[in-house]
Amino acid sequence: MREIIIDGNEMTTKVEMHDYLKEKFLLPYYYARNLDSLYQILIKESDPVRITIINKDKIALGYGAALGQLFKELAVKNPNYIIEIK
Repeated sequence: MREIIIDGNEMTTKVEMHDYLKEKFLLPYYYARNLDSLYQILIKESDPVRITIINKDKIALGYGAALGQLFKELAVKNPNYIIEIK
């Protein structure tokens, strides 16, 4: 199982957030640097992935809750995801 730790301390601006997510998830060149694009790419994952989000409250203003919701929805729609928010 692939394990990914997402640290809010690394995503204090929108630009940093998308750079960080692209690196952590090895996103393709066509990633459009928005949450819809992130979801559309990640929903296709066929291998098990555990995502742990830490320091969610440090994520760029307004994006922490949206990102948390995105990952929760991923786990509902794709059983290959296990999400933990600390």
